[in-house]
This record gives sequence, structure tokens and C-alpha cells, in this order.
Amino acid sequence: MLSPKSGSLVRRFSIIYWGLSVMPIVILFYLYTLYDESKSFIHISNNTFSILLILAAIISLLGFYSMRSTIRRIALFSESVKKTAYESIDEKVLLELVKEEGEIADLAKSFGQILKRLEDNLQALEETKKTLHNVLRKVSEVLSSVENFDNLIRLVLETSIDALGARRGALFSVDDGRYILRAWAGREGVPPDRVVAEAQPYLDLISKENRIFTLPAIEKSEETDKWFAPPLVFTPLIYRGKIWGALCLCGTRYGDNFSNDDLTLISNLSHQIAVSFENAKLNQDAEQTYFETMAALAMAVEARDPYSRGHSDRVGEYAKAMAVSMGLNEKDAQTLRDASRLHDVGKIGITDSVLVKPGTLSMGEKEIMRRHPLIGESIVLPLKTFKHLLDPIRHHHEYLDGSGYPDGLKGENISAMTRILVVADIYDALTTDRPYRKAMNPDETKKELDHLATAGKIDADIIRHLHEMMDKGEMPQFGPPDRPS
Repeated sequence: MLSPKSGSLVRRFSIIYWGLSVMPIVILFYLYTLYDESKSFIHISNNTFSILLILAAIISLLGFYSMRSTIRRIALFSESVKKTAYESIDEKVLLELVKEEGEIADLAKSFGQILKRLEDNLQALEETKKTLHNVLRKVSEVLSSVENFDNLIRLVLETSIDALGARRGALFSVDDGRYILRAWAGREGVPPDRVVAEAQPYLDLISKENRIFTLPAIEKSEETDKWFAPPLVFTPLIYRGKIWGALCLCGTRYGDNFSNDDLTLISNLSHQIAVSFENAKLNQDAEQTYFETMAALAMAVEARDPYSRGHSDRVGEYAKAMAVSMGLNEKDAQTLRDASRLHDVGKIGITDSVLVKPGTLSMGEKEIMRRHPLIGESIVLPLKTFKHLLDPIRHHHEYLDGSGYPDGLKGENISAMTRILVVADIYDALTTDRPYRKAMNPDETKKELDHLATAGKIDADIIRHLHEMMDKGEMPQFGPPDRPS
């Protein structure tokens, strides 16, 4: 049924049409009435004929101009719509249409709102594109020299600072017992000597005690001239019992102290960076260095969303445990764990306005979010010896019924290992807290997984095997992390 506004356009056309159509019939009927009983035509005076002629002309002209005016506005709006496919719309024309009354104005207003949403989405996509290009430019250089490895380390540091809401940060390596500043970020124009001088007491302390050091702020912190102002965290980069350097983050944008969850993340991140430092120092495997650094980057990316911290590591442990229990060989099980650790690294190319948006995403924002598997694949693509990770990373959001993304794969086109990763990813999402709900208990988790399997989205055989592992207590267990208040 037409709305009242839409119906007015139909009525206008109907009135014009019937006016032009009925007028000749009225004139003919009038002429018919001029016959007498003998069917002889009564003479029409010149005045009467002139009146009839003028009346017919007036009605015709009115109909013509009314029809022309209506069609002209529709054509003008249609032309404006077509122009947007090739060039920017003439805003002056659109404003003129909006000022009018009726359905044309309503269409123009709706079209203007659509354009505004498109412009917002395009701007977000452009920001994502710039971020991705910056990331790829830096990470693609890591395989060539130590200098380029420093670029990637700086990227990890900058991402960590942004994710944890810190103001400044620094990364040090150890060479012959002496700490060397490798990267620092948070304030421009500060000489490295000053950063090292301020950090030295803390570096000596963590080297002596071989543990993380924290200095909370007694009251809400404000920006100061000191580089290392509380709250601050210094943690050694330890791998295989050896200190490879130190990571420091200090100050917070909102003046709060670092939470226990933040400290756990920083500790895990420092371990991952230490692995990268060892590989780079010993020059054992350049691509393994790249991989471990990417894992550290993925960890930092997750920190941007407090509810996803530790997600990739947990998914990796779930996927590997499921693979081993289902009889996959050690190589395939390790592939699943490695792919899981990097499966969401592409979220570094997603702007915070979309990634951590508290409410429901718009259609345009969903399209932006759905690009993260493709971005993740492009980041890992330079790793020649890790090509086997590309398929699970790209397709970890594909469903058996073809409703997933980014490729809409169906059935057998989704590999067995990718199916396991999909289930492990969903399992972690169900069993951890989210902004909109608490973590599900085992019974609720099983029910939801069964529902997805019945709907044909995930592999029913894998779900049956997962249920058995849950009943036997074979799924890895993780303590509840701190959540934002």
C-alpha cells in the first residue's frame, strides 16, 4: 500500500490524466445535447464555440504545465542520482529539491542521508587503507636488515601504547650487559640520551631482581616533563632464562593505573618480543623472527578491545587440543596453533571507531570489520615458509552454509583445519565475557554450538567431539581475566 506522501504523486498524475481525457468527452456530450428531436443539428453561436475552444485550450495548457513540472522534478532528481555514480553530486540542486514539498523533497532528503552515511563509511575505509599501508610498509621490510627490524619493533611499541592507553613507551635491548634504546614513542623531539638516562635506575632494578617492576600513581596522573612518570611498568624481556632487553610503558591518557589485566598482557607481550630479539640477534631464522614479531603485534592489537585480550592465544590452545584429540598429526596441530595466534592480526587495519564500538555496527561498519581476514592474510603473505597459515587466517569466519565471509565458501570448500579453527574461535567467544552478556556455562555453550551445527553453519562432527572433550575435562582452562569496570 502506498504511503500518503507517495500517494499524492499518484493522485496528481491521475487528476491531470483524467482532466485531459475527460475534456473531449464532455465537449462531445455537450454537442450531442444540441441536436433537436428530428436529429437536426442546432446552430452553435460564435460566442459559444469560442468559449468551448478557449476552455479546451486552457485545460490542455494547465495539464501540460502541471505534467511538465512534475516530470521535470523527477528527471532532475533522477539525473542527480545518476551523477553520483560518476562524479560528486551537485549539492545546490539537492538543496533546492529538499526545500520543495511532497515526495520529491522526501526522496531528496533520504538520498542526502544515504550520501552522508556513504561519505562516513568511505572516510573510515580510507583511514583503514592508510593504516594498512603503513603497517604493510613497515612489516614487509623486516626481512632485509636489522634497521628494518627496528621499524617493526617500533610498530609493536606504538600499537601497545595505543592499545593500553599509555602516554609513552620505550624498548631496550641488551648488548654486552649494556641497555641500548631500540625504539621510543609518545613525545616528539626528546633525545635518546635523555630517555636512557631517566630509564637507567629502573633498568638496573629489573636486571637485579629479574622481574616486572611497577610504580602506580598515587593520584590521577597529569602530563609532566619527565619521560618516565607514574604510573609506569618496566618488564624484562626474558627468553630461555636470558634477559634480552626491557619494555617500558608509562602514564595513562585518563590518569588511571594499569590494571592486573594490563600487566598480564604486558608480561606476555614482553616474552613475545624477547623471542623476536633472540632470533634477530642470533640470525637463526629471519622469517621466524617476522612470525614471532607478528604474534606480538597481534597481541597488542587485541589489547585495543579489553574484551578480546588473550583471545588469539586461547583459541590457539583450544584448536591445538582439539586437533591432537581428533587424531591430527603434530604438524597440522601446530599449524592450527600458529594460524590461531595470527588469525585476528588484520584488525590492526580496523579503526577504533569500528573495532571497539559499544553498540550495534551499521551495515557499512560491518563491511569494514569483515575486511580483517583479508588484511591479516596480506600481512602474513610475505612469510614464504608460513604459506600454510594463509587459508585458516583468511577463512576463519566462513560457514558451511555459505553465509560467512570474506568468500562465502560452502561445504567441502572449507578445509578441515579451518573448520576446527572456526569452532575454536566460536567456543572462546561463548565462554568469555562480552559487553552485552556474561560468559556462558558449559550447558549453555553446548546448546548454542548444537544450534549452529543444526543450522548447517559449523561441522557437527567437530561439535560432537568437542562435547566429549568438555565432558572429560580435556579442554584447556584459563582463569577469568580482569574486565573493565
